[in-house]
Amino acid sequence: MTANIEKNEITNSQKNKTVDHPTSKSKGNKTIILMGGVVLISVVCAFVFVSKVYPALTGSPQLNAVEQEPEHAEETAVVQIMKPAEIEKEPVSSSKKKDEKGKEEKNEVAEESMIVPVDPVIVNLSDSNGRRYLKARINLEARDGDVKKKIESKSVQIKDRLISILSSKTLEDIEGLEGQENLRKEIKDTVDVVLKEGEGVVQVYFTEFVIQ
Repeated sequence: MTANIEKNEITNSQKNKTVDHPTSKSKGNKTIILMGGVVLISVVCAFVFVSKVYPALTGSPQLNAVEQEPEHAEETAVVQIMKPAEIEKEPVSSSKKKDEKGKEEKNEVAEESMIVPVDPVIVNLSDSNGRRYLKARINLEARDGDVKKKIESKSVQIKDRLISILSSKTLEDIEGLEGQENLRKEIKDTVDVVLKEGEGVVQVYFTEFVIQ
């Protein structure tokens, strides 16, 4: 009897163990699921925290860059609109400067072109008996381009008259400023007669006037 009772107790205990084993397994599964949920929630919270504190790690700079692109586009558009205006203004100022320079150069050329040089004239003075002579370089300032052409075309006749005038002078006639001024006036009047132009010659210049 005693042996039978012990066998029954052993079999009952084994049955209880087999019954308790599935429950322990279910408890273990629930624990794993809960731990997994906690881990997942912690990961989500960490990602949200990092995205707010360190936006560079979550790709938010790309959004900022996208937002900033319209501003840069507007700035470049303003620059592109302003540049053509500047380019249009520059040719105007440069053209004005070119026109002014061209006018100045033309005026300078016109003033210089009215001076006509005559070949050097060397003559003996009338009262020196061939011992004293005068060497002169004379330039005639024409009134305009037409007079200048006439002076150049009649250079031989003009030089002949100049030789006649200078060789007729004595030393006293051409000495001093007054003598030279009177000589200029006589040359001017003589050349006007040759040219058949009233006041065709504006001024007479001596670039060399040597008496020896």
